[in-house]
Amino acid sequence: MLDPEAKAVLDDLARKAGVQVTPRDAAQKLAQARAMTGAMADYSGKPPAGVSARDIAVPGPAGPIRVRLARPDGAASPPLLVWYHGGGAMAGSLEGHDVPLRQLTEATGWAIASVDYRLAPEHPHPAPQDDCLAATRALRDAAKTLGCDPARLAIGGDSIGGLFAADVALALREAGERDLEAMVLVYPNTDLRPDRPWPSLGTESGHVMTRDSLAYENDLFVPDVTERHTPRASPFLAPDLADLPRALVITCEHDPLRDEGEGFAARLREAGVAVTAHREAGMIHAFLQMDGWIARAADLRARIADFLG
Repeated sequence: MLDPEAKAVLDDLARKAGVQVTPRDAAQKLAQARAMTGAMADYSGKPPAGVSARDIAVPGPAGPIRVRLARPDGAASPPLLVWYHGGGAMAGSLEGHDVPLRQLTEATGWAIASVDYRLAPEHPHPAPQDDCLAATRALRDAAKTLGCDPARLAIGGDSIGGLFAADVALALREAGERDLEAMVLVYPNTDLRPDRPWPSLGTESGHVMTRDSLAYENDLFVPDVTERHTPRASPFLAPDLADLPRALVITCEHDPLRDEGEGFAARLREAGVAVTAHREAGMIHAFLQMDGWIARAADLRARIADFLG
């Protein structure tokens, strides 16, 4: 059953979508999609007291990458969680995730570094993944300078950011860089194939996203369909998932991405990875960002905090 607070959000999103004009061209369609994603911040509530944030820059493959570093006030050398925000790889921003990640900082006691990776279609696959990997390495190497614990590093992301976290974990493993303590995948994309067989893509279409909106995002992010059959675009297809860091995989009952997230958790477990998987009953995609409307967002943050320890 759909949670009543989640339904209220869906009703409000439908109201906002209903007043949009028919886009006259591809540029206006993209602008509208980005605006709708940005409007998710309307549901986030208030930033917590006791958490400060500042923007820094780290080296990237195409120039400096902006990173927003949030940390609990007064914390001495907190562990560092590098986060990749959602938005379909063609939308989303540090600003849109600012409040929820400050809330997560308060809940976990970890410093959280949110990566402002490049977006499609201006920068399609694999530019966003390359930025996330480069930023993670730079933040790892600068952890002590940033006042964080250099011995405790985790990564995480929501939606497409969960896909990026899986990609970063695989790339670091392949390079022999075993620095990660854990990874947190919150309702992640894991399989971008056009013919992917997950039933929830149909049964849960319309809850925040639709099958058509997902196809639109994927067309912008990975325009070469053949590339969507590779592990960098679809981590579910990676032939070997062994030796990855312990993982928390959160899915939502009413989310088109539910089944592929749970399928990825099953593959991790089969590969010997320590996996904590949890399906949020009654919940919808993106509810980490909806603390102002959905009280159970606090429970999600607590679950992440318990996992990270």
